[in-house]
Amino acid sequence: MKKRILAMTCAAAVAAAAVPVYGAEETAAEHVQPAEETVATNLGVMVNEEPVVFSGQQPVIVDNVTLVPVRGVLETLGVTVAWDAQTHTITLTEGEKTGTLTMDSDVFQTGDTSVRMSAPAQNINGSAMIPLRAVAEYFGAEVGWDAENRMVLVTKAPEVQYLAEDTYEKVLKDENGNLLAEVKVIYPVLTSEVPEAARDAVNKNIAGLTMKAADTYLAEVKDEATQEAAELGENFHPFQLVISYEDAFYGKGVLSYLTTVWEYRGGANGTTKGVGKIYDLQTGETKTLGNYINLQSGLTERDYMVQVFRRDMASNSEKYLEGAAQSLLDTNTNLGYYLKDEKTMVVFADETTLKPHSEGIVKLEIPVNK
Repeated sequence: MKKRILAMTCAAAVAAAAVPVYGAEETAAEHVQPAEETVATNLGVMVNEEPVVFSGQQPVIVDNVTLVPVRGVLETLGVTVAWDAQTHTITLTEGEKTGTLTMDSDVFQTGDTSVRMSAPAQNINGSAMIPLRAVAEYFGAEVGWDAENRMVLVTKAPEVQYLAEDTYEKVLKDENGNLLAEVKVIYPVLTSEVPEAARDAVNKNIAGLTMKAADTYLAEVKDEATQEAAELGENFHPFQLVISYEDAFYGKGVLSYLTTVWEYRGGANGTTKGVGKIYDLQTGETKTLGNYINLQSGLTERDYMVQVFRRDMASNSEKYLEGAAQSLLDTNTNLGYYLKDEKTMVVFADETTLKPHSEGIVKLEIPVNK
């Protein structure tokens, strides 16, 4: 999952207008439905037992194929619909899933896979209409037909939410109430849906580390911030620490993510550091690189990560700073790792240590081989 794992629940009832996905410059004459087709109306759509109300074009049956407005049903399912007027394509997106439809084509494209629909996407009275099944099933829904009530039945179970997040904030002020420094921490929380034994212990550990980091930071910068505020007066900018996370992965009995730590103490830009975490949710302990990667005898975790970066430098030297190779030899250069998914380990280096500031934290993916 990219930055966080989110759940989606279908709307209980939606007044979904059959809004054309075409641009305003196009006319309803384009993509015209052939006159010889047989059209039947008077049918409806239910999503999770709730009716979808269409204010414009209604669902129809054309030559025994049910066609529904793209926006009405799919947006009810949580799918984002976008229209490209130049290419006459519709892009459908939900989370990491993306598919495309082209007007007058019966192909539904999802990455490298092409799915044939029972009829082409087409314009009926200014609304883009499609046969629903292939598209809805790709986005995790099931499609049925109630012949007696002439009703398309769409069901989609809400995704189970294994991860939530919490926020901890704290500030430091001088005796006059002026802000000297502030901390904001966003951290992952395992929900009650997670069955593993150490769930609560891991949550407690993460929250405890979060609060400790905030309190420690404010204590460390108190004297420096106080002095700088006195010297700069109105030109003083409060110190900031923002701790967040990304690439959270829950599965195979572990929780893994990259903690990002951004700090500002004056100057043009702050700096970002990383901390990788892999929690064993059965024991509550943290797992090591050696649990997932075969390390040669005598090779330390750091030695292995240095090798990974050196190989990439050899192939992509132009992307690295001039002194990057030397920085790798400096034990003060922070290197770390975390699981992106069950098959992928990520090795990372802090911002500005190996590549320019604009590149952020440097990440290299390697396959899990153990």
